[in-house]
Amino acid sequence: MTEEKAKQMFAFIADKFDANNLPLDDSSTFELFQRADTDGIFMMESEWDKYDLRQIKPKNMDELTATIALSHGLAVNPYIYTYLKIQKIQPFTYPRFTEMERVKEILSDTHGMLLWKEQKEEILAYIDSLSDEEKERYSSAIKIVLHEIELRQHSLSNRKFFRNRAMICYKLAYIKAHMPEDFERLRMKLCN
Repeated sequence: MTEEKAKQMFAFIADKFDANNLPLDDSSTFELFQRADTDGIFMMESEWDKYDLRQIKPKNMDELTATIALSHGLAVNPYIYTYLKIQKIQPFTYPRFTEMERVKEILSDTHGMLLWKEQKEEILAYIDSLSDEEKERYSSAIKIVLHEIELRQHSLSNRKFFRNRAMICYKLAYIKAHMPEDFERLRMKLCN
């Protein structure tokens, strides 16, 4: 399934539902991703993608977006294993730099892992906004976060790009979960 074919499917099925007004917390749709029943789902059809879905088991749009970025973005493995460990080990002991509450908030949607370019920019802006006294108080944490940013700067992904991809995947999965016959019929028509 290509992005173009996905958009054609949305157009063909527009009389049955509005693809732009779906609930983004549909359990049937996320269960489909969690079991990797993703044949016909844009960017989610390969065995590589299915493996990642089965491991991460995304439960919301943030996790689905991260899964796609980890499978297709600059952060392709080994960072997926860090993400999995962070997600599964509870309570997770955050890296030292999250002693700064604002940094912890910035990284919350990726379970404390630096994944997005936007997170990097927000963290750097926050550090720049600190007073000299605050910079002194957090000096160890700041050194650690700056080192992490330096290590990861070439593997950070664009959140908006992958969120848009995740929305296409989600819409297709929603159709597949709630209208499986229509989905298969249109998939066969569009992809053969």
